[in-house]
Amino acid sequence: MNRWSAAAFGALAGAMIVYPGAAAEAAWQGLTLWARAVAPVLGPFMACMLMITSRVAGGVGLRVALAWLCGSPGGARLLQPLPPARAARFAAMTGTMSPMFFLGTVSGWLENPAAGRLILICHVAGALLLGLCIRGDGGKTRFVADPLPLGAALRESALALCTVALCMMLGCVAARMARCVLPGLPPQASAALQCALEVTAGVRALIALNGPYTVPLLCAACSFGGLSLLMQNFAFWQESGLKLRTLLCLRLVHALISGLLCLIFQDLTKVIY
Repeated sequence: MNRWSAAAFGALAGAMIVYPGAAAEAAWQGLTLWARAVAPVLGPFMACMLMITSRVAGGVGLRVALAWLCGSPGGARLLQPLPPARAARFAAMTGTMSPMFFLGTVSGWLENPAAGRLILICHVAGALLLGLCIRGDGGKTRFVADPLPLGAALRESALALCTVALCMMLGCVAARMARCVLPGLPPQASAALQCALEVTAGVRALIALNGPYTVPLLCAACSFGGLSLLMQNFAFWQESGLKLRTLLCLRLVHALISGLLCLIFQDLTKVIY
């Protein structure tokens, strides 16, 4: 795995040397996207959730509900530590994105609040269904409160936002380098690649395609979360003994379930884009 990741980043760095102008432009686009559509929505909400979750004790069920509000990777952080026999189930349930991303960013990009709400509902429902299908050990775990001062919560939120910004820039650069190396790459393939690398820029690329199944595809893309979000979650879940390939499989199955749910309910509710 280390060799493959080193080779991938080496290839990306080499492409950036060959196409420096395109790389800089793509990085600027990712940073602009973050500044306009992500930071204003997620920043204040993230600080509030850190203040709340650090002051709430209780069992795993309460932490799962709070994880749905926080989004990834905050949800993974909230559920540490868990025994290995329970980790896969709750990693499946909490590998979700912040509701503010759907209700604020995605709804705004689509100019369709109903579609944003539908994607959010199917996204969370898919995670819950997947978690319920995974057998756990039935044990009980309780978490204690560990209150964060406001200053610490703001610093953690700022660090998380900066991480998101760099991930978005990296995803945009990688997708642009792929188009430079493969100039005949279709727009659909480019959007899929961007979704696989970094979900926020990928969502924007999917919306720009304006295809007939945009809403279910957006739901599936957000449920997978992209490799950058996957690695952020893994940084926490590996403490519970969860393997990277297991987490990757969970995200792929979550994407399939949520996308299908969204496809079905889009037809039933007549929510279109």
